[in-house]
Amino acid sequence: MPGKYHNQFLTLAALFTFSACATTTHEQATQSEASIFHESAADIADHSPKAMWIPEGKTTAEAASNESYQRSQADYHFTLADTYGAEGNTARAIEEYKLVLVYDAKSPVVRLRLAAEYVKQGMVNEAIEQGKVALALDPQMSDAHLLLGGLYSAMKMYEDALSSYYEVLKINPESIEAPLFIGALLAELKRYDESIRYFEKLSQNPKNKSPHLAQFYIGRILLEQAGERPSAKVVAKVEAAFKRSIKTKPGFVDAYLALGQLYENNGKKDLAVATYRSYQEKNEPDASVAENLARIYLEDEDMDKAYQQYEIMEAADSTNLNVKVKIAFILIEQKKYAEATEKLEDILGRAPYSDKIRFYLGAVYEETKDFSNAIAQFRLIPVSSSYYVESIVHTAYLYKMKNDYVHAIESVQVGIKNKADQPQLYALYASFLDDQKQYQEAVDMLSKAVYKFPKHAQLNFFLGSMQDRLGKTDEVISTMKKVLEIDANHIQALNYLAYTYADHNLNLDDAEKLATHAIELQPNDGFIMDTLGWIQFKIGRTSDAIKTLEAAYKMQPTESVIAEHLGDAYYKYQLPEKAKKMYLRASEVESNLDVARKIRAKIVSIDQQNFNAGDTRGSERLPASKEDSSH
Repeated sequence: MPGKYHNQFLTLAALFTFSACATTTHEQATQSEASIFHESAADIADHSPKAMWIPEGKTTAEAASNESYQRSQADYHFTLADTYGAEGNTARAIEEYKLVLVYDAKSPVVRLRLAAEYVKQGMVNEAIEQGKVALALDPQMSDAHLLLGGLYSAMKMYEDALSSYYEVLKINPESIEAPLFIGALLAELKRYDESIRYFEKLSQNPKNKSPHLAQFYIGRILLEQAGERPSAKVVAKVEAAFKRSIKTKPGFVDAYLALGQLYENNGKKDLAVATYRSYQEKNEPDASVAENLARIYLEDEDMDKAYQQYEIMEAADSTNLNVKVKIAFILIEQKKYAEATEKLEDILGRAPYSDKIRFYLGAVYEETKDFSNAIAQFRLIPVSSSYYVESIVHTAYLYKMKNDYVHAIESVQVGIKNKADQPQLYALYASFLDDQKQYQEAVDMLSKAVYKFPKHAQLNFFLGSMQDRLGKTDEVISTMKKVLEIDANHIQALNYLAYTYADHNLNLDDAEKLATHAIELQPNDGFIMDTLGWIQFKIGRTSDAIKTLEAAYKMQPTESVIAEHLGDAYYKYQLPEKAKKMYLRASEVESNLDVARKIRAKIVSIDQQNFNAGDTRGSERLPASKEDSSH
């Protein structure tokens, strides 16, 4: 049996409730006179009952020797100790019990009460000492044996603990607590068969008011005994034990949880769900059961049912922020952004320093196009947070969406200053400089970045693409080769270098190999297909180029450059009408008016029969793969 279940027994033993007065033996305790004191603790502190007053005509010394006075003082301090203990003021309770012993050092009950208070303070050795004294005063005191058994168990002195519990059975053969603890200890010692026998006996004992517990622990012990892979026969026995426990006490949630977990561990998810749901429907919904159901529903992506279970958990503990966060995430997943925002704001009000919640609140604002509030949340995330870099990326992106490149670039610069070891910030900075056509600034910045991160393939790629913007072909080729040295399967670099070769009629065979390899890695990319088709066109394999470019056009029918390249291939293959249709399509989807005008000029040239089908020098355009370097 796992130790955590045994600990439940130890707690019962260690904090056993004792009811008696300060004086007399355990047998006489039921005749305590402590019950005559009805004043509150505050009243007792102000004045003592009349029974404790010094008798008239007697000196203090005479009163001190008076047995009645001794007893009244003992009871007075006992009552205070009992009150302090009930209030949780353990330190004061210990003091008062010690004062009781001044007037009655031979009370086993007081010794046992003092031991219990020591347990609460974690003073195990002192508790054991007092427990032993109590037994020396009254060897038949079952409560003392139970307490010592629990303390020995806590200290892993299992044999001593068993001896204490066996003593209880000698004193009281009908004891329910002792066999319960013995069964737990035997399981802890892996003496499983003996342990099960004790629990079986307990489950059949008509005086046992909790037979369902014994039945439950039989199931747990059988599982523990079987190890990680219990046989089907063992699983059936465990299932029967848990079902017996549920039948004996229909509202016993631990048995439902254990049975459901048994089904889950054996791949019977439907039975597990049915078990958990059965409890929720027959009893007041339980948070632990709801947690298991919610987990399964999330695995099955059934957000509505998961949400219902988290609502149960939230109702059980309104302060549980983890549950509130799960609810918020489900609302986000369901795109219920208004409700998610309200929930996240509530969580943030309770945990204002939670950067995780702040980040997700910003993300929800971003999703709802409330960019100003999103930026405000992202900007509050501290540099020390694990969400800081992501918050910088989102902040800069949102400024870009607002066409505010000044603040976008400023945000990234601040991010780089605070987190200079994050390559993605340099890449983002480069993209903004590219948008602003600040190519030289981008090259200068990226040159420093690749010096800092020489093996970072993507930063090197961005550097090469910026060098291309400046027309530095040799540097582009050199940089793209470096990227491929770092990562031979870098699809963007394969594609870019392939076109660069083709565009300058260099190494066309190598260019085709590079483009072919890129397509093997990413076969359904129209931009890469366009590059290969363009290379085939350059080599002079026009029919191959047409097939490749037609495939690229099907993948990207709204990309002007691909349509134009296909038009060039059609015209060179002496298909002027098809070429005109492609040129017309290219001009229609082209957003740059100057480029669109040049494409329409090709249509005019065809009509005038002055266009040289093999001469593409009139086109200054790059293929689609280079116009959008992100591909």
